[in-house]
Amino acid sequence: MFAYAFAAMAKSLRLLAGLALALSTAAASAQDPAGFTERLRPRIQMADAPQTWTLDERMAHYGVPGVALAIIENGEIVHAAGYGVLQAGAPDRVDADTVFSAGSVSKIATATLILRLVEAGYLDLDADALTGVTSWSLPAARDTAAGTPVPLRAILSHTAGFNLHGFADFPPGAELPDTVETLNGSMPAVHEALARQTPSGERYRYSGGGYTLAQLLVSDVMVSPFADVAAIHLFEPLGMTRSTFANPLPEDFGNIARAHNASGEPAALPRGYEAMPEAAASGLWTSARDLGRLTAALIGSYRGSGHALAQSRAVEMMTRVAPGEHGLGPRLAGRGEDFIFHHGGANNSYRAWIEGHLTTGGGLVILTNGTQGRALIDEIRNAVADTMGWALNRPVLAPAVAPDIAVLEAYAGTYTVDPDFPLAVRQQMVGWIFESDVEVRVEDGALVIGRAGGDRFDALIPLTPTRFAMPGLSQTVGIAEFEFHRNALGETTGARLRLANAQSHYLRQ
Repeated sequence: MFAYAFAAMAKSLRLLAGLALALSTAAASAQDPAGFTERLRPRIQMADAPQTWTLDERMAHYGVPGVALAIIENGEIVHAAGYGVLQAGAPDRVDADTVFSAGSVSKIATATLILRLVEAGYLDLDADALTGVTSWSLPAARDTAAGTPVPLRAILSHTAGFNLHGFADFPPGAELPDTVETLNGSMPAVHEALARQTPSGERYRYSGGGYTLAQLLVSDVMVSPFADVAAIHLFEPLGMTRSTFANPLPEDFGNIARAHNASGEPAALPRGYEAMPEAAASGLWTSARDLGRLTAALIGSYRGSGHALAQSRAVEMMTRVAPGEHGLGPRLAGRGEDFIFHHGGANNSYRAWIEGHLTTGGGLVILTNGTQGRALIDEIRNAVADTMGWALNRPVLAPAVAPDIAVLEAYAGTYTVDPDFPLAVRQQMVGWIFESDVEVRVEDGALVIGRAGGDRFDALIPLTPTRFAMPGLSQTVGIAEFEFHRNALGETTGARLRLANAQSHYLRQ
């Protein structure tokens, strides 16, 4: 009887909780989207001490003078606005048409352009890009997979086997390399040359160099500069009147958000912004309204009502290409209602963000003109999700009660990546720290983690007795979690690292 009564009560409580969540979501959706400015918060909240801030407070905290964003609901822009100023100490205000450097968000525009050219019959996703380029060839000495093709779909999904993750920006007055000099790493370029290290499809490796090869392919096939092709085949059809791949950006373009360093001081003087000649990878200049138009068009195309791409092509764009985390351009995360595409951008003095919710039709674009804009973007995204009542990106509550010190000490040790764990499951967890041994220590009664033998250790925040958040590794979408495996004998045998859709397994040494 008591069990029946308890079950009935539990069911009633669940129904009430569900009703409360539905009502709170509906109430949030009915709010003015501009209300997000009062609700910035971290992703991980301490259960006994939640935090919220205003946008002005966090812009000042991070030294970011200017922000612009566009919020999308049901596939339409419902709010586009600017906050702050174009340059610290100057009066001109940011608005929805202010242009910012978009960093690697450029790759989403590039991928959309390429897919539109595929639809028009100019390009073939499965043809070998190395043979399609007529003005340059990859030297045999820099191609360990010679004789195997490099399809465009491998370049767009970062599975083509190329090096050259990204590029440094060029200050005002610097001589800019052309695309061939960029690929060869020859002066005035200031980075290594493009090289192919594995055959296409074998391994994930993020490569701005691969996108630069795609840039040259587009120019060669269309017999026109890449920036001109983008203007005719992408920006004009989508009504993106404040977007360009021109570098350096002409000063008469007007309404330009100027660059700022980590302290919030004007940078790249006297002009006030850098140049990014690697246009396809990181050279897009755009506004929040324009980037919102692109995001909304891609969401609509996927849902069968947009004009950026045919629906079948948009679905292909939003299908993950193993073993990486990308589709044909964007990163992909979640499932069902939480299925989204996204990408971040980080040039020297700018940080950018784009996301589209493919099931529900929501979306968000954020542009900032400060080096510390990434952390601000994360907090803005949390605030917008709360304000709009989006189901994704709920706050993660860290319990007030931490695991016993004896349990923490049982987790301390060195962990090495399990070599038998499949690359297709690890996705983006390759290279960098993801293939290094990690060390877990107990310091001041809490766990910290870092590269074994290194000198940087970040706190681990307990979420359960075995699962810990890693704020230092967490990304805008999802948080990094390190879960310890402890058996019935009290022995810690290994751990699993989770980040968005990706997982990696570690063995305790």
